[in-house]
Amino acid sequence: MQVSKSIVLLLVSAPLVLGIGVALADRDGDEHEGYWSRWFSSPVAPVETRESALYQEECGSCHFPYQPGFLPSASWIGIMNRLDDHFGDNAQMDEASQRSILAYLTANAADAMNREIPNKVMWSLRYTPKPERVTETAFFRHEHDGIAAYIQRHPNPDISFSNCDTCHTRAMQGFYDERDIRVPGVGRWDD
Repeated sequence: MQVSKSIVLLLVSAPLVLGIGVALADRDGDEHEGYWSRWFSSPVAPVETRESALYQEECGSCHFPYQPGFLPSASWIGIMNRLDDHFGDNAQMDEASQRSILAYLTANAADAMNREIPNKVMWSLRYTPKPERVTETAFFRHEHDGIAAYIQRHPNPDISFSNCDTCHTRAMQGFYDERDIRVPGVGRWDD
């Protein structure tokens, strides 16, 4: 039986190509932030608009203004429709501002964007499609399981999951790279 040269070449070169790909993917020593993942990485923050500035001003006055790509549209609609009881606080605002912010949130929600983090959020929601909080997504819990366990053992009042920029030094710009994590009282964090 004669084997074609192209099949032999494929069988011989496949392990070599795969080995180079694995080496490149992990060349910076972080299996989750390898070379190839940068191809798909982009900040989660959408382009600045009047609506995004209003959102940052209104919502960011009490907590970190989460990028809309951390929740699907249905979740943002639910949150914005219950501002009179916003997790125990009254966050009501004038109707025009509320409409504007809701339009911004839903236009940039996880199910409206094709970027790395929103795609991961949507994948994590395949069993729980409408969380009420960013911290309820399987994506968030997975990404924060190490620090959550650490906080349980070593409580720190300076660390709050409702303020991403406490640990993620470039969170306001929409970047959540592990190399930019600095945990208060701990320093650089690496899972």
